[in-house]
Amino acid sequence: MIGKTINRYKIIGNINNRVVIAHNPNAIEPWVVWWLDKDGDPYSGSYFASRNSAAKEFMERAFNV
Repeated sequence: MIGKTINRYKIIGNINNRVVIAHNPNAIEPWVVWWLDKDGDPYSGSYFASRNSAAKEFMERAFNV
């Protein structure tokens, strides 16, 4: 899954094929965190301008912190 592109965002982090963080340097909000359904399709994305904010959301979703 890492390296795959979804909706022009490249997956750079994946936890158990349930939550991913992705990046698109050309987007207004270039960072996104998505949940993945059982087929690997993204849903319920949160978009961010800041990598740190996206990483925080990724960790919160992945580890329920």
